[in-house]
Amino acid sequence: MHPDILTGRRKIRPVESIPGILEGWQLTFDLRGIPAVEPCFGNIKENPDSEIHGVLHKMTSKEFRHLMATEGGSGIDANGYIPKKVNVHAYDGRIIEAYVLVVRQTSPAILYHHAVPSHRYIGLLRNGATHYNIHPLYIEYLQSLPSIERNKPVMILVTIEILLLTTLLSPIWIPGIIYYVCTNQKAHARSFFFTLMMTNLWRIYRFFGRKRVIQPYYSASFPRGSTHFKANTETFRAEVQIDEQTLPDTVSDISSEPILSSTSPSLIKQRKINQILAEEAEQQYDE
Repeated sequence: MHPDILTGRRKIRPVESIPGILEGWQLTFDLRGIPAVEPCFGNIKENPDSEIHGVLHKMTSKEFRHLMATEGGSGIDANGYIPKKVNVHAYDGRIIEAYVLVVRQTSPAILYHHAVPSHRYIGLLRNGATHYNIHPLYIEYLQSLPSIERNKPVMILVTIEILLLTTLLSPIWIPGIIYYVCTNQKAHARSFFFTLMMTNLWRIYRFFGRKRVIQPYYSASFPRGSTHFKANTETFRAEVQIDEQTLPDTVSDISSEPILSSTSPSLIKQRKINQILAEEAEQQYDE
């Protein structure tokens, strides 16, 4: 979501970038990464009671292929991302057909540990959400998610571990890389190397006593419809257990109407009811 990652590291310059809502999906963190440094990366899974706020980027097919080639698993890894077509409700009212990246299958290594994203990674999501003016209540949700702080000694140890693995496994990965490059399968080459390294890093991590079987971090989904009107604010904060003493109050910034518009009589009636509820909630808040 962060613009510096897309335009800087990926060298992708979208024609248009707008915020939107994907209903019926939940944010999770179960794409494996580097143990103790970048343990996991973002993913989404279906959940009818949840919604995700994010950014829609309009790009060329060439740029999208480059994005797939540089994201986790390159679209090839059995535990990496694959594109999935969905309908997203843009903040401006349009319904846009788009692609999201979904993990093909959750890595068994992730399932063995309580995988929490790094502070650096979750910070990119929060800063990106702020940059693109994502709904303030969803930013509160992102602020409520736990993360781990990377410490320098651990990073040094992991770097040494990666260098040793790269050397020891060179008889395996060098022939594989040569084969894929010669057969013009660069995406497969990246995926092959990434899978080999990450699989063995997690094996070492488990070998040194990290053997507790704990489900990955799936808690506190963002309740569907939370940003539609102000009356939902307290319910939302209670459901995701946000501490109001540590977060800025954004009640006054919450939209009082659903984002999508419709001329359906039933929806118009429901919208009026929602408007009344929102006004009552606002009056109570002002008092």
